[in-house]
Amino acid sequence: MPHRPAATRRTAIGATLGALLVATGCDLDDLDPRGDPAPAGSPTAPPVDADTALVADVVADLDATIVALPHPRSLGDLPDVLIALHLAHRAALTDDPAPTPGTGGRRLAYAPALRQVRTLERAHQGRLDEACLAAGSGALASLLASMSAAVAQRLASVSTAVPR
Repeated sequence: MPHRPAATRRTAIGATLGALLVATGCDLDDLDPRGDPAPAGSPTAPPVDADTALVADVVADLDATIVALPHPRSLGDLPDVLIALHLAHRAALTDDPAPTPGTGGRRLAYAPALRQVRTLERAHQGRLDEACLAAGSGALASLLASMSAAVAQRLASVSTAVPR
């Protein structure tokens, strides 16, 4: 009778691979983060993400811009139009109550008042551009970009309608 080996090559390779799979499977379970209990003393509230902080900064900037806009009679309804735009933008970001618009306590002549409005609005638009680039969420970036475009459109209409 011919001599048969106790194990064939195929059986040996299969047994080795099976043992590796069993050993690896046990190690993968140890790496699963879902099975780890929460470390002691960890906060229960989720941390504030960067977009939440960014929205708070944009809302604060909107509030500051709304309050700072001058309201001389010489500018007509321009300040009211800009404030309505900023309030609409603010409503898209938060449900918090809006600040009371400034009354433009100082009496400014037409040209200085218009320069102040342009300066405030350009600075606000620049901060919206920066916030758009810093946004982590695509939806937030898109919203901030459209807000910046709306401010730019208003500035362009003011620049073409009124001499500098």
